[in-house]
Amino acid sequence: MDPDSAAAAWLAKLQGGSADRRGLDAWLAQSAANREAWARVQRLWAGFALVEDDPAVAALRREAHLAMQTARPRLIDQPWLRRAVAASAAVVLMGGALGGWFRLSPAARPGASPAQTFTTAVGQRASYRLADGSIITLNTDSKVEVGGWGRERPVRLARGQAYFQVAKDARRPFIVSAGQDRVTAVGTAFDVRVDSERLAVTLVEGRVRIVGPTPHGERTVEMTAGSQLVADAQTNWQVSEVDTAQAASWLRGQLVFDGQPLSAVVAEMNRFSARKLRIADPALARTPISGVFRTGEVDAFARALQGYGLARVSGPTDREVALVRP
Repeated sequence: MDPDSAAAAWLAKLQGGSADRRGLDAWLAQSAANREAWARVQRLWAGFALVEDDPAVAALRREAHLAMQTARPRLIDQPWLRRAVAASAAVVLMGGALGGWFRLSPAARPGASPAQTFTTAVGQRASYRLADGSIITLNTDSKVEVGGWGRERPVRLARGQAYFQVAKDARRPFIVSAGQDRVTAVGTAFDVRVDSERLAVTLVEGRVRIVGPTPHGERTVEMTAGSQLVADAQTNWQVSEVDTAQAASWLRGQLVFDGQPLSAVVAEMNRFSARKLRIADPALARTPISGVFRTGEVDAFARALQGYGLARVSGPTDREVALVRP
């Protein structure tokens, strides 16, 4: 595979959450041609986000899609066409396969007000590119407010969960407020979740600083990649190492459980569906559950429990699925 095609493939894997960062780094180290191709496809991605609504881009996507469907194998052997198809494929992947999931925020359009509010409904997931190039991905039933930017880039997570990929700008820190706590970053990737009075911050890349009140006064914590901070109104802040791939599995539409009690698993599954699971038999609540499940698919989850003899479905309705002992 030529460098341009390979770069487009790596970008698609990264956007789909299936890329091996070590594999990408090894590919980049192989040659200068690979690194140059990677730089080109990244510029294409950044430029696409700024013109996503342009009718010309829509036409290009249609033409590229048609070209990939009708091009004969012998034509793809021509280097110039391979590069054109690779570039077009990247546009199709970003604008077609991710269409409706990735959105250009109005704040990024020239002349628009920088103050914006983004929300998702139950079961919905959506991403937005901000004016500075940062990307916010909202999880189910979430709300984020982007304030007026000046020397700082303030964002408030009003409810739910969001994943932030922050564009580097050392002169303007990116500050996420959640309740009384503030998460400050310059260029990094991290997840923030608010549940009632509980806050969880998971750092995937880079470093962040968190400042907020505790029962014993204000506290500041510097976090490093691979760690998670959990804080609530009743306890001190707790920082521990986590599997960031598992913690961010919701970005791929998955939930990963490793020995969690059924009560906690049901609560997490219910976040993504209007049709709720209910543990009708309290004896089931402590049953340990492990596995990977799709978000919003409560029926498939219930069938899996029943198939493994862990629970039985009783009297399902349009609004709920009751779980009882098998």
